[in-house]
Amino acid sequence: MKTGIVEAPSVRVGFRTLVSLALCAVAAGAAMAHVAIDVVGDYALTADSYDHLRHGSRDVVSAVALVLAVVLAARGLRLCCEIASLNRSRILLRVPGRREAVGFVASSVAACAVLVPAMEWFDGRLDGVPVRALDDAFGGSLLLGLGTTVLCATLVALVVYCVARWLISHRDSIATIIETLLRPLAGAVRPSSYDLSLQLFTPRRRRTPDAFRLSKRGPPRAIFA
Repeated sequence: MKTGIVEAPSVRVGFRTLVSLALCAVAAGAAMAHVAIDVVGDYALTADSYDHLRHGSRDVVSAVALVLAVVLAARGLRLCCEIASLNRSRILLRVPGRREAVGFVASSVAACAVLVPAMEWFDGRLDGVPVRALDDAFGGSLLLGLGTTVLCATLVALVVYCVARWLISHRDSIATIIETLLRPLAGAVRPSSYDLSLQLFTPRRRRTPDAFRLSKRGPPRAIFA
């Protein structure tokens, strides 16, 4: 392990961050796939099962994806601010990112393949028309619906993962920008705790009461005797 700057393409993503990103990608991919199945089914299928139901689940899942995206953005901004105020060097774990990316995309696709029919089942329960067949849960065709779900989920997962890795690997530059923007608002630089401790514990010379009297000049001598 070598010590280097944070800006590196091989920075490992934390487990909690990775799970949050996966949930965001799953929610966004499922909402996108649900809309895509509805649109494609209107042209590719003679009987689209998505046309007879109100799709309130799309709003719920889209709201969840938006909330997760906002939370992740706020957490990333907070970390960049902390990096801007602290030492930016850390221990880098150089690990290949391909296996991590494949696992992220595969888990997102699998979760989307479960969430999309669950959304349709939820919509059917709300409208009083329960969805009983798996084909109806995917818009009327299992092959078309599952293929559309896999395509949309893969695209969204790749976009989310690539954007997150790019932001994480360049967070030192982002922290520098944040520090530059906040510098005019910060005013004067505050002394560090080390400087304050030196000021508190450094012995100072005390002036005696007679110091001022000893330093006074005497009256001038008479020039003429």
